[in-house]
Amino acid sequence: MAKEKKQSLLNKVRTRIAPSPTGNPHVGTAFQALLDYVYARRYDGQFILRIEDTDQKRLVQGVEQNLFDAFKWLGIEPDEGPQQGGAVGPYRQSERLSLYQQYAQQLVAQGDAYYCFCSPERLTQVREAQKKQGLAPQYDGHCRNLSLQVAQQRLEQGEKAVIRLKVPTAEIIKVNDVLRGVVEFATENVDDQVLIKSDGFPTYHLAVVVDDHLMKITHVVRGEEWLPSAPKHVLLYRFFNWPAPELIHTPTLRNTDRSKLSKRKGNTSLWWYREQGFLPQALLNFLGLMVWKPNGNQEIFSLSEMIAKFEWREMNITGPIFDVTKLEWLNGKYLRQLSATELEQQFLAWFTWAKTRTDNPELMTQMAQLQTWLDQDEKMFHQAIKLSIDRSKKFLDLIELMGFYFADQLSYDRDDLLQAQPAQTMAHGLTLIKERLIVLRECDQPTWEKTIRAVADELKLEHKVLFMSLRSALTAEKFTPPLYEVMQVLGTQQIEKRIQDAINYLLNL
Repeated sequence: MAKEKKQSLLNKVRTRIAPSPTGNPHVGTAFQALLDYVYARRYDGQFILRIEDTDQKRLVQGVEQNLFDAFKWLGIEPDEGPQQGGAVGPYRQSERLSLYQQYAQQLVAQGDAYYCFCSPERLTQVREAQKKQGLAPQYDGHCRNLSLQVAQQRLEQGEKAVIRLKVPTAEIIKVNDVLRGVVEFATENVDDQVLIKSDGFPTYHLAVVVDDHLMKITHVVRGEEWLPSAPKHVLLYRFFNWPAPELIHTPTLRNTDRSKLSKRKGNTSLWWYREQGFLPQALLNFLGLMVWKPNGNQEIFSLSEMIAKFEWREMNITGPIFDVTKLEWLNGKYLRQLSATELEQQFLAWFTWAKTRTDNPELMTQMAQLQTWLDQDEKMFHQAIKLSIDRSKKFLDLIELMGFYFADQLSYDRDDLLQAQPAQTMAHGLTLIKERLIVLRECDQPTWEKTIRAVADELKLEHKVLFMSLRSALTAEKFTPPLYEVMQVLGTQQIEKRIQDAINYLLNL
């Protein structure tokens, strides 16, 4: 019976991600959404997407769709949201304005909020004076004791006003955070927050509390930078007489120098990681790994494994480091775990999407190069990908690694061709290899290796010397996939041409 009761309670879990459509999807949003999604799935709950678009001045056209696309790409799509619908919509704040007005008016009527008529100029003067005194800038309460009757008269006369939260005086507000325990705030340090702006739109603080309550959110997951705002939200829940959700303030993602992850010091756009060719499952693994491990030192785990085991109490809240080098290592691991079919599907999905990124000229040039190679020889293109993936950290690396397959003329390094031998000796050795490969045409790897070793023995050269020179002749690269496999991709005609090009280069012909 106890087990059934517990399961019944757990099924009520509802989490949400509430991004603002003001720029490209942020990797920090993906981090928060991952935790929301995993916890909801862990307890058979629901994951909700809400668009916080009340800051009309900062809205960017097309970003909302980018957010939808981002969650789809990551594989953490919401159960309810603007696209999916749901019982507690609408899921855009701009479509819920009457609700915020209704609840703001309720607070004013209760005496828990008030109209403020202070001009921006006066507020600036107050803040500047407070700074000179070494005080934290906050509202000085100038309109706090205006009677509601006087405020209504001024509104009827056409004056503009905001609605502010009336924070109690001389009180300690306790915020119960799942990760940090009880955090206390003295109300003297809590500002009388604006709840409704003069244009009628709500601020984040009112809208988030109203929406989370009406959408039945049980766990509010957000970055620790929002912790200082939590006492205002606690007060709002109290004034409305609503049960507060669980609060989880996650640690701030940091650069390797431990500074806050930002555009100035790193790549924060989720689309940058997608453009580079990181796999979504590797990125999710990396984001989860920064704060959680399923057991011990395990670093590679699937989304389903995280769902099966994740708990808040096991999170590491010490500033996690967003180390792109670690992400590249992890992504390389994921790439090499793909079957040939999965690799081709994942690559083509990335390639198809990347070709649409017309706002990135450099990427467009790179995609045009890949398309040229694909059009040039589709079979070679796909074979080259399979051989190159072992040295790739992400799909974009393939452009550099595959280039030699499609080059009309290689740029040789003389020292690599010579391998510390006389030019005549190496030219003779390459000539013998070419002649014997022409006779052999198609041959298996043991026969091919035996043939080249025999040539090296004839010329009294170390076997590796001739193999290295041949690698340079065929690829002009120091490191490549296994040479026999490369030759299988190049084909007889290209092999003969490149060996002859190398001989001509050595003999200055």
